[in-house]
Amino acid sequence: MTAAKTEISPESSARICTHMNDDHAATLHAMVVFNLSNREAAHCKVQNAKMMSIGMKEYSISYILCDGDACAMKEITVPFDPPLISSAEARPRLVQDHHKALIPKFTWLVTDPLMRILFGACILLGVGTALGQEELGSRIDDTPWASAIVTAVFGTSARFAKLVVGAWYFSLVAHTMEAFYTAYLCKTMLKMKTGTTFKWFVLNVCTGFPIMNKVQELVTVDSAARSKKKSS
Repeated sequence: MTAAKTEISPESSARICTHMNDDHAATLHAMVVFNLSNREAAHCKVQNAKMMSIGMKEYSISYILCDGDACAMKEITVPFDPPLISSAEARPRLVQDHHKALIPKFTWLVTDPLMRILFGACILLGVGTALGQEELGSRIDDTPWASAIVTAVFGTSARFAKLVVGAWYFSLVAHTMEAFYTAYLCKTMLKMKTGTTFKWFVLNVCTGFPIMNKVQELVTVDSAARSKKKSS
C-alpha cells in the first residue's frame, strides 16, 4: 500500500474541505453545536462553521461563537475514533459523523431553559386534561391557596379547567402541525435518516417552535452555502 493511499495529501484535504463547506454547511454547523457545552448550546449562536483541514486522525472546524454581542473565533478538533486506516475511509467516516451530529438530544428537554419551560407546561396541561374539567375544578376548590389564585385570575375554577383542556388540545394540534413541517425539512432539505427525523418529530410535539427553529437554522445555513456556491 502506497503512502498516497495511507495519508491524506494537502491537496485532498483542501478538496474535501471545499466540498464540505460548499455542500454540507449544515452538517458542519451541527457538528459544532454537537460539541458545545450545555450553556453554550442554550445561550450562544454559531456562525460560519468551516472545515479547515482533515487528516488520518482528526479534522478541524473553525467557527464564530456569539454570546449576545460578543463574538469570538473558535476552532474544534474532531477525532476519528479509531483513526482512518486509509484515505478512502474519509468519506464514509464523515458521513457517519454527519448522521451523528444531526441526531437531536432529548436532554434538551432539561438543559435548554425554554424547552424545559414549554415541556413542563405541556405536561401540566396534559395532566389537567387527563383529570377532566370536573375533577380538576373540584381539586382546585378543595385546595384553598390554589382556589384563591385561580378565582382571582380566572374568576372560577370551572373556567380555569376549561381553559386548561382547551390549551392542551390547541398546543397538541399546533405542535403536531409544526412537527410534520419539521419532519419534511429533515427528510427533503437535510437528508436525515428516518429514525433521526422521527426523533426531531417527537421533540417538536413535546416542545413546539424551539425545535422547529433549530431545524430551520440548519436549513438556512445549508441554503446560504449553496447559494454562495452558485453565485461564485
